[in-house]
Amino acid sequence: MLNSKGGFVAMVLSVLGIVLYTTMFSTILTAFTTLAANANLSTFIAFEVIIKIAPTVLLLGGLVVGSLVYWKGYGKLAASGGDANGILRMVIGALMIILFVTLFDTILDSFYTLWLADNTSKYFIAFQTVCTILPTILFIAGVFAGVATGVGGYKARRKRKALV
Repeated sequence: MLNSKGGFVAMVLSVLGIVLYTTMFSTILTAFTTLAANANLSTFIAFEVIIKIAPTVLLLGGLVVGSLVYWKGYGKLAASGGDANGILRMVIGALMIILFVTLFDTILDSFYTLWLADNTSKYFIAFQTVCTILPTILFIAGVFAGVATGVGGYKARRKRKALV
């Protein structure tokens, strides 16, 4: 997927992966809540700390990986000969903005579900704070990525030599 011809696929799948990851993260949080509610958890000091931090780290880590896949796909698309004129990047930039904004309602609902789940349990360190801040950061970053992709395509298009 991330070879020289797979930049476009990586960029689209990274956006869909971020949406899917945030949607399915409530299942992961439920499993961690079950572990954190174990009556004997305080016996295992290191494990108790890991259980309280792990959901926050996993959520942030998964979203960072999705962002890095998008960035890597953009780099592959720009470096390969498949987008010499930059038109594909301009189209992908517009597509990413439309795709991300359209699917962001799902991401927002997922973060609200995660926030509610931790609001009732209060087991996890900094998880509610991350769930309230991260949607804003994700939205700004997603729109910025689409705009930056389109601008990169425009700059590549402007630099090409005209056929005379």
